[in-house]
Amino acid sequence: MIITQKSSHSSYPRRLEASHRDVIVIALLWTLSFVCALARPLMPIDETRYVSVAWEMWQAHSVWLPLMNGAAYADKPPLLFWLIQSGWTLFGVSDWWPKSISPLASLVAMIHLYRIARRLGYAGSQARLAPMVLAAMLMWNLYAGALMFDVLLSACLLGAISPLIAGRFDLRKATVSGLWLGLALLAKGPAAFVTLAPILLSIPLWRASPLGGPGRRRLAFALALGCSMLLAWALPAAWLGGADYARDLLWGQSVDRLQHAMAHARPTWWYLPWLPLLTFPWLLWPAGWPRLPKHRHQRLAWIWLIAPLLIFSMISGKQIHYLMPLLPALALLVMDRLGQVDPRRPFRPRAAAVAMALLGLTALGLAGFGRDEAVGSMISPFGALALLAFAAIVWRQRWHGAAQTIRGLSLGTAVAVLITAQLMLAPLWSRYDIDAPGKLLARLEAAGVPVAFDGDNYQATFQFAGRLKKPLVTLSGDPADLCRFRSQAPSGWVVGRDRDLRPLIAQDSAAHLFDYRGGKLDVVPVTALSFSPRLSACNW
Repeated sequence: MIITQKSSHSSYPRRLEASHRDVIVIALLWTLSFVCALARPLMPIDETRYVSVAWEMWQAHSVWLPLMNGAAYADKPPLLFWLIQSGWTLFGVSDWWPKSISPLASLVAMIHLYRIARRLGYAGSQARLAPMVLAAMLMWNLYAGALMFDVLLSACLLGAISPLIAGRFDLRKATVSGLWLGLALLAKGPAAFVTLAPILLSIPLWRASPLGGPGRRRLAFALALGCSMLLAWALPAAWLGGADYARDLLWGQSVDRLQHAMAHARPTWWYLPWLPLLTFPWLLWPAGWPRLPKHRHQRLAWIWLIAPLLIFSMISGKQIHYLMPLLPALALLVMDRLGQVDPRRPFRPRAAAVAMALLGLTALGLAGFGRDEAVGSMISPFGALALLAFAAIVWRQRWHGAAQTIRGLSLGTAVAVLITAQLMLAPLWSRYDIDAPGKLLARLEAAGVPVAFDGDNYQATFQFAGRLKKPLVTLSGDPADLCRFRSQAPSGWVVGRDRDLRPLIAQDSAAHLFDYRGGKLDVVPVTALSFSPRLSACNW
């Protein structure tokens, strides 16, 4: 049910006060997410890969062709890399700017979501709840601080959807929609249509007024504009990258992944167990559970949520963050449902407090009594206790009505995420911080020492951390391959997992050992390695 408000001189100051309060809450939510993003290192393998691709493009002045470890990189379109380089052009090369991109995209997404809610007919007081509901979702909160493509894609898709909602779809709206669609395609390629296509095909079901013949022609123009923006980059990039790159870019990264994903291939039902986590914390508040649509304006969010989820389930490759573009639709459904809550109805967030307390107790147990010492060392008992204390504070809260409860739950979830990420998991970040090995590799490169990475599928992890100007030599992980590298570069060094290199290290004092993800990383001269004489490559 759409909530409308009658204007009156007496209610204006009250509405203005509520508007300012909502804006402050949204600003606080975004600030907390931004702080979380800046306070942790870029995480291997994904985040370090993407920033290293941008770095290699920057070093090679390759504006059109993404590069990874010296070769053309076909996995992703260039928008994220262009944004990184644009910031470096303005502010200088740094790691804070790449970390800022997803939080800024999240802010843009929240603005678009508010506009969509308003164009669907919701009053401003209710529409402002939608971005708060979205920002409070645990998965959105986490990925809004990650250097990845999905929140950026979501922001662009929301920008493409917003002009379609209501009113006359004129040329200006079509142009705006087409430009945002082009950015969405440049963010993650044709995968954008998994979310957008069901929305476009169902326009007669949810739009208040029909597009009509002129509107449909302008929609075709918007689609053509968006697709032309992608092709304006993809065709020259395919020509520059060569035949193999062109095949991977134009075919392998879209069509092949639908049913024959080489990575992340999972069963059809794989997303189902993740749905409770995607809906946290709103799953814990039955008053906010969505109901089937009764009115035309409610159909959009249901179509936006269900149809793409079914399509994503049919696609071979699956990752939880692929569902990020669906969370704004869920936020609209929760916002619509909570708009019907009696403003006098009290609510105690005890289910959310229990969830926070269980997380804190689990972490405390792992830190103190866990069998896996590596896992225990990644958790701060002080942080776990801080989360328990905050859970007690949340337990004691009492809110009235939807607006007050959404503000409280949103801020409570954001603070809980901040405590978890920056206090409870503080020891974890040192294991994922690759600045120290990156600096060592930079010194080796400056001295002209050849360096190889020993292990399959190197993802350019250290290129940006070390500001390296040359790609590392990549080895397969086979000792014979190491032998050949030693024969070709007797003064060379090798980087690899300690579990792989430790059996070969004959001089422990020569090896540099670093914490790396769940284990250790070795940086060692090849002269400190010992090989079996049965390896023919070592008989030199």
